[in-house]
Amino acid sequence: MSNVRVGTAGFVVQRERYQSKLRFVEYTLRPPVPSPKVLAGWQRTAPEGFTFAAVAPDSLYGERDWPLRDPVKLQSELDRFANQVNALKARVVVLRTPIAISPGSVALKRFLPVLERARSFGAILVWEPSGLWEREEAVAVASDFNAVVAGDPLQNEPEENIVYAHMRGLGTDQRYTMGRLEALAERISGADEAFVVFDSGSAWREAVGFAKLVGELLGPTDEGDELDEDEDEDEDEDGEDEDDLDEDG
Repeated sequence: MSNVRVGTAGFVVQRERYQSKLRFVEYTLRPPVPSPKVLAGWQRTAPEGFTFAAVAPDSLYGERDWPLRDPVKLQSELDRFANQVNALKARVVVLRTPIAISPGSVALKRFLPVLERARSFGAILVWEPSGLWEREEAVAVASDFNAVVAGDPLQNEPEENIVYAHMRGLGTDQRYTMGRLEALAERISGADEAFVVFDSGSAWREAVGFAKLVGELLGPTDEGDELDEDEDEDEDEDGEDEDDLDEDG
């Protein structure tokens, strides 16, 4: 599945080690944000084909309960974010909005010009709403801006050509077993392109395991990178899922 990029939320291991195994990372530009010069250096020294997704900082939205109220500050934040995206040469831009940007809200009306500006960055635009949104509602809004709505394909099977999967390890999926990873691979198999971000307590091992499953792992695994087969056998004997990922690592 050469159309799949697999990574984690941030460099969860040392950057050189990370890039020897995976070719995609989601990076949130939260304080202290590296300077554009440093970001450009990351891009310049990354292996050929390595892909960055840049997540807008929370500061872009201002007050979480009353977001986007200050147009002057918003313009400044958008300009800064655009410079960071450009320095990183991010292929994907992610806008992860607070709950107050809800269906029919004034905050949503203020957010629409942000989507319009962000799609001018020249990257794949991803929107991840929070709160009361139904996926169909979010997709209807995003489609006006050629934006992709992020989600969990295990919860909502995607129908879009581009999929951005944010795997947060919530509920019964606090750890993604190999069976769940196989189900995830099946759910995204129809997409023209897919980006899969693991953002759980076992993100590194899950990302490495999934990358190996879909043929995206760049190098051999090291100790602690993937399934511990002995532990799986022990858990199976105890009546638990034989495909659970090892928590050590």
